[in-house]
Amino acid sequence: MADWTRGKQKRVCILLGLIIFLTASFLTFDWTQYYFDLVRISDPELIYTRIAKTLTSLLIFLLALSVGDDGINDVDPRKLRWSFVAIFAGDLMFLMDELHPAFDYAAILSFLVGQVLLVLRNGQGFQAYVRRKRGIGDWIGDILLGLAILIVTGLLFALTLFENLQGSPLLYVIAGYALFLDLSLWTAWTALRAGYFPRTNALLIAVGATFFFIGDYLVGFNLSLEPSLQRATTVFLTWVFYAPAITLLALSGYRWSKKRKTGKARRT
Repeated sequence: MADWTRGKQKRVCILLGLIIFLTASFLTFDWTQYYFDLVRISDPELIYTRIAKTLTSLLIFLLALSVGDDGINDVDPRKLRWSFVAIFAGDLMFLMDELHPAFDYAAILSFLVGQVLLVLRNGQGFQAYVRRKRGIGDWIGDILLGLAILIVTGLLFALTLFENLQGSPLLYVIAGYALFLDLSLWTAWTALRAGYFPRTNALLIAVGATFFFIGDYLVGFNLSLEPSLQRATTVFLTWVFYAPAITLLALSGYRWSKKRKTGKARRT
């Protein structure tokens, strides 16, 4: 692990321990409702689970904010922090959606800003990556990755969202957001080859972005459904992917090797 101070190591371990404990607790409360036949169709989340999920999001936010000198360089921690400001704001907006449906749209906008900031953060070093390309053959992997992501997104819309949201303004809002989500997922996996991030950090980014993609699709699917057991299931399933997603992205900001990059970070 990195040459962090003992105090910082303790703080990160405590945050991770609390995140794991809270995540395990609210997932247990969510899914055991099926066993006891207690699922409330109109309001599936218990008060405890909503509070625990918000606290978990806050702790992960603090984990991202505390990277500081333990990042891979001077620039990356700042980019990561701003991404998480938008992400946490989106979580708070979704928490308030019971007060007014407009908060759902505000939350989507906040997450869109978060995805744009993640693209800028995870896309660091792409200028050098592009300069290394010598012909169309060098782009095949990137092109196929992009096509695969677009095809999966198109199938998800065609098989689920389109039928439920046809004619609704929310369909166009979610579709617009999905384009940025696709770009964010593509950027995250391309970061593995770009070489800017150390291998461990790049892998955390790629896996975290993949879980984020699945979690966000489930949120979109949830918004398209009327109160039902299916909708309750999407509520519970979202955090199975979302909590690990943002945890992995927060951890991707920490350096896991002993040496820190010196000098100015490469800019995109």
